[in-house]
Amino acid sequence: MRLDKRMKPTNWAPVVVWVFVGFWSVALCLFVVLAARESISGLALAAASTATASPYVVVLPTPTWQPAPTDVPPPSPTPPTVPTILFATETAPPLVDAEPTATRFYVVPAHPTPIPTPVLPAVAPFPETCDGPGRMNILIIGIDGFNNNYYRAARADTLILVGVNFAAKSANLLSVPRDLWVQLPNLTQVPEGRINTAYHYGELYGAAGGGPGELEAVFANTLGLRVDRHVVVSFMAFEQGIDAIGGIDINIPEPIHDGRYPLRDGSGTIAIDFPAGQVHMDGATALIYARIRHDSSDFRRMRRQQQVLFAVRNKLLSPLTIPFLPALTQSLIGAARTNLSLEDLALLGCLGPQIDTNSIQSWVIEGNMVTNTRLADGAQVLLPNMEAIVPVLEQFNVGE
Repeated sequence: MRLDKRMKPTNWAPVVVWVFVGFWSVALCLFVVLAARESISGLALAAASTATASPYVVVLPTPTWQPAPTDVPPPSPTPPTVPTILFATETAPPLVDAEPTATRFYVVPAHPTPIPTPVLPAVAPFPETCDGPGRMNILIIGIDGFNNNYYRAARADTLILVGVNFAAKSANLLSVPRDLWVQLPNLTQVPEGRINTAYHYGELYGAAGGGPGELEAVFANTLGLRVDRHVVVSFMAFEQGIDAIGGIDINIPEPIHDGRYPLRDGSGTIAIDFPAGQVHMDGATALIYARIRHDSSDFRRMRRQQQVLFAVRNKLLSPLTIPFLPALTQSLIGAARTNLSLEDLALLGCLGPQIDTNSIQSWVIEGNMVTNTRLADGAQVLLPNMEAIVPVLEQFNVGE
């Protein structure tokens, strides 16, 4: 047979080689893609958490399980390794700074509803003669501290209003608790507070008449009582006054013990004991007796303060003291802050011996006339119960 030279035998070798190469090339590509999958995921997470991330990539956070109050937490789930990635046409929102953590706290105290000024019977005008008619209301203010600077911002921890009736030859005493919560009429900076802070804020913010003027406004606004004159006495002046008249004698009805009486320099406390019976007191001892209160309540302390006033009056009317009254008056007036004039002192000096002890009535705004209340900031105050207080105010205001 003769071969045709135009016919060439088929060569399958190249085809086999290309098929072999193609197959392993595809396999190799798949292997590279699978091997690089974890690396690509890590890069996506890093890009989402940096400030230089692409503005066109938004990474959705992986939701975490939040237990209900009564649920039992399941085993911690394994978070997915690859977050969901969405493509968007807007930039991701900027990060918002967290609110700063408070280092101190202040709670605005709850203010009680303003109480209308009580309407009391009209009283006689200021007296012109010793025989009357007329009435003089004198506010005795005892401020804290052993300092005779009466223009400092001090608290008024003793408040006794003395009403002297010139025609009836009688007198009335009314003690007001220092924690009574009242309106402060002339102070826009502090519209309300304890009554013992009225003197403090009156001096601090320059109210009309200073601390005494603010207290006079509080008595008129809260209690409806007119204040004609005032006498402000510090701890130091109180001691000096008692010593100037030779001390006082007080009959103590029962023993008194206070295990936490504060030392005058503020360095600590001491234990104080008063025996029952008649006790002679100098200025320092009388001050302790008037201030002590850890044995009982502030209401009993106000009763003791009135007892001290009665003892002072008795000592001033003693035949042994009367010859020294002019000199004592001058020294006491110099140690106190008052708007009593010499004419006022002459009227009181004329009437004083004519007032019998039985013609002196005293009242205290007691615990059943107030409501013990704790404000939002934790402060303990006394809210006035005017229905219980007004009858006392009416009795105090009676008399010419």
